[in-house]
Amino acid sequence: MRSGKIWWLASYPKSGNTWLRAWLWTLVSDKPVELEALSRFTGNAASRWQFDRALGIPSAALSYDQECNLRPAAFEVLATETRPPAFFKVHDAYHLTPEGKALFPRAATAGAVYVVRDPRAVAVSLSHHMAEPLDQSIAFMEDHNAALARSTRVLSDDLRQRLLRWSEHVESWLGAPFAVHLVRYEDMQADPHAACAAVAAFLGLPCDSATIAAAVEAASFSRLQAQERASGFTEKPRHAAAFFREGRADGWRQVLTPKQVARIVAAHGAMMQRCNYDLSLTPRVAGRAAACQPNAAFSTGPRQSASQRQAPRRARTTPGRARRRRPKQE
Repeated sequence: MRSGKIWWLASYPKSGNTWLRAWLWTLVSDKPVELEALSRFTGNAASRWQFDRALGIPSAALSYDQECNLRPAAFEVLATETRPPAFFKVHDAYHLTPEGKALFPRAATAGAVYVVRDPRAVAVSLSHHMAEPLDQSIAFMEDHNAALARSTRVLSDDLRQRLLRWSEHVESWLGAPFAVHLVRYEDMQADPHAACAAVAAFLGLPCDSATIAAAVEAASFSRLQAQERASGFTEKPRHAAAFFREGRADGWRQVLTPKQVARIVAAHGAMMQRCNYDLSLTPRVAGRAAACQPNAAFSTGPRQSASQRQAPRRARTTPGRARRRRPKQE
């Protein structure tokens, strides 16, 4: 385990990053997973609070380009301040800043674990997570300019994160100039012991069979679901029914239409093949009718009329400044 270096835990959103972090929690602490403590166990590469503290600069006063140009310096500070093992969750694509520097500097980097998931499953999970129609999520995954926390009206707790297209996101991390361990979400499900052992060995963590078995059991998807139901999870969006929803590898086959599957394969097929995803799989008949219903991917009850929907609250801002939301307690 290298001191003064950050291990990036990278993934496109809704690809298994939190499940990976739960495994690492148990491997490092030898204790049962505590969902609400995960944000303290691993840093968040997009945290506005961590950026402001590391550099002593209020990010609210910066433009996006200025903010992005300064993030590598913030990571170098955080790498020296964080007690090993330093794990940071990342949803950004690996890219250069506007002034041409690597967003994730090699000087601050030990390596990265990249979790990839079948984009057909990502589309369904993202639709539930963002409470938007499936076609909108699919279009989002095709957008080269896609980003998280991109609102200019309300200042998010997170900095803006460029995602690029799904396939570009994967390509960016696989081509990063440091060691990257690729793990497929589907392999985490099919053979969690082997997947967890390989991650642990890459990170220099204990990887004997007893330790791996304990970590896999303590951080099983069903246990994480049960803990969320009992105590909640702060990373769950308010509009989402649950953060840990199904965790299935092929659930998309009951939801996506043939047209939607064809669109995803057309946009990302080359990278899907590179990651050993079967492009010939098709939706199952039982799911096609349901998938054609409006908002079927995330509808949880009767549709409301326009008069029943609550209008969104408008953020109060001062001229030239966005309203600053109070950071979550770490």
